[in-house]
Formats: sequence, C-alpha cells, structure tokens
Amino acid sequence: MIKKFGFRNFCSFKDGTEINFAHKGHTPEVDSAVLTCGNVLGIKGANGSGKTNILKAITFLYCFCLKRMKTTVDSSDGGTTISIPVDTFCGNEDITEFYIEFIIDETTYIYEIDLKRAGIVREELRRKNKKEVVCIVRQNNKVTHCLKEFEELKRLKLKLDQSIISLFDDFDFNAPMHDLLAIYKYFSKIRSNVNAHSYQSFGAGDYFAVSKFYHHMPEALEFTKCIISGVDDGITDITIEETVDKSTGEARYYPLFIHDHGEYKFSVDVSDESMGTKSLFLYLYRYWMTINHGGLLVLDEFDTHLHAMILPEIIELFTNKNINKHNAQFIMTAHNTEVIDSLGRYRAILVNKENNESFCYRLDEVSLLRNDRLISPLYSKGKIGGTPKNIQGLTARMAELWSHRTDG
Repeated sequence: MIKKFGFRNFCSFKDGTEINFAHKGHTPEVDSAVLTCGNVLGIKGANGSGKTNILKAITFLYCFCLKRMKTTVDSSDGGTTISIPVDTFCGNEDITEFYIEFIIDETTYIYEIDLKRAGIVREELRRKNKKEVVCIVRQNNKVTHCLKEFEELKRLKLKLDQSIISLFDDFDFNAPMHDLLAIYKYFSKIRSNVNAHSYQSFGAGDYFAVSKFYHHMPEALEFTKCIISGVDDGITDITIEETVDKSTGEARYYPLFIHDHGEYKFSVDVSDESMGTKSLFLYLYRYWMTINHGGLLVLDEFDTHLHAMILPEIIELFTNKNINKHNAQFIMTAHNTEVIDSLGRYRAILVNKENNESFCYRLDEVSLLRNDRLISPLYSKGKIGGTPKNIQGLTARMAELWSHRTDG
C-alpha cells in the first residue's frame, strides 16, 4: 500500500507537494490511534487548478519506472537522443523530483528519483523494517552506493533514461534482487486513465477490447453486471456476443444489455444505452482488476456521467473489507460537490492555484472542519478553498459587457 508520494517542479506544481494516504485516529477505515494507510483519496478543485496533475505525477512515476513511455527522440544523424517527457513548471530547466513511500509484505520502501529531460540525475532506494537502511544510490549513470546484495549493479553503466526499478526486466542477475522484483510487481498493479498529457477518453474500439476482457474473465463480468443492474434496474443481464471480423478473420466481441419488461425481455446495443451505463461498462473492469489483485486505481473525473448517489457506493468498494480483501487503493478527481461528504476530512484533498502555481492540502489540516458536520456546505460557500474564484456574478459581468455591443 502507498503511504505517501510527493513531487516538485512538475506541471503546475512548482514547490514540493505531498499526497498522504496515511492518517491517525478515528477515520472511516480505522478506529484506533495507530498510523495506518487509507484506501481512498479524492481530489477536488476548480477547473484548471491542477487536480489532474497530481494523478499525472503518480502515473508518470510508474510509467517511467516500468518503461511504458517513449524517452528518446530521433536525431539528425540517424541515432536517438534522450528526451524524457517530463513537464516542468512553466517549462523551466530545473530538476524534477519524485518520491514514493509504500509497504509491501510488511516492509516499507522509500523510492526517490530526480531527473531532467536529458536523463536521471539521482536515484535512491531505501527500505525499513526495524530500522531504515539505504539499499541503492545512483548518480547519473552509475550506482555509487549499494548493499552487498545489490553489488552487481555497480558493474553496470546505466542508461540515463533507465530506472533501477526496470533493471530487473532487462538483466538476468545472479543475485535474486527480491526488492527490485517486489517494487516492479507493485508498480505493475497501478492502473490509470491518465497519460502523460491528460485524461484519456474512450473510443469506439474500446468497447470491443473491454468486451473481449469480459468474455475471458467471467468473474469481472459478473462484478460489472451486479453494479450496473443495481444502478439501472431496467437491466437484468449483460451478455458478450462473439462475431468474426470478415477482413481479418479474428474474433470480435461486443456487449448486449438485456432489459426485462415483465412480459418479455429485449436486448439493447451499447450505442443505445445511457452514457452512465456506457461509462460503468468501460471502467468497472479496472475496479475489478484492482480490487481482485490489489494495487492502486487512478481515475480522473470518476464521477463523469454518474448520478451523485452512485458515487458513495463506488467509494465503498474500496473501504468495505469484505470486498477489498487485498487492500487496494483508489485515488481520483471529481467535480461532484456531495462526494466530499462521503470522503470526509481524511480522504479529501483540495487543490488551489495562485499566480498559475498549484498547491494542495488534505482537509484534516483545516481546523474549521469537524467530523460530525457535513463538509459540502462550507465547500460550496468557498470557506475552505478548492472552488472557482470568479464564478460568482460571471453572467452579470458578461451581460454588462454585451450591453455595450452593437449588433451587426
């Protein structure tokens, strides 16, 4: 589980920012004074405040460490040049820093990486059981310090766009490298609908791809059917139909939604279903994978097309221990106002922007709030931040401007 992660000089965040899953005291997940990790964090803020940039930071980190992004560009001499696609604050040339602290099998790991577009400047891995020890320190393309179990790494001249986490996937080491393998596997369990640029929308082809997944994973389909039929009581079943693509000869899959009128049943193609049903069908497999296998689900605008009453139930998929048996975590952004009451102080982060620089804070840092009172009324009044500053009176200002226009 992730305890916290942070970053500096990334996108709209100039100074150091920390996103913390850890908390103490009486929270929705735990009733003790022991420091623990929460399962859910929700991020709210005005349009353009920087909410998505927080999700982009964690997505960038795991994609870079797993080599799931292009880090080179073709050069004029026919070779390649390193160009890591890191977005710095206002495009400056300073170092961008990331760190993440997480727990795997009761061992705490702290991973840090500093980089520029031209490559990695510094990388460090520490682990903590009874005491904290430095496992690996890397400067530029050389490992300068490591424990004896990682001694093989010192003989490598590392590529400047290659994380030490990804080395396990590239080399057959004599030593088992258990820590690198554990971290690599953990990062592989992070799933996101955000890429290096922003939110990823679905296209028509995604319905076929997701349907194929459901066809081969009937447990995931049952999970999805249970939720969709609970949201839309007109739907009693979902079937995955198989056809053959005449141009390629390959199997192709698509969903049919079964509706029950009482006297008879009829099927509806996905194109005729509501946007909410489409959204759930396309996204719920990610929920199932994360809950079923553990890890972290990262979703931008998870509330899109969904009724406000559905959102607390989706959040509870991660807070209900009978469902979330592998301590899966969920971090998301939302525009819905009421969802902040379901999240509570310990699971809600507000993002603000001043002079085009973003900053954020978790609501348990705000002394004005109490556990026994709703948060949304104070949020809607702008008392705790995270709301558009100039929205009040916008239409009146527009009307004043337009009153001086001359038609034609």
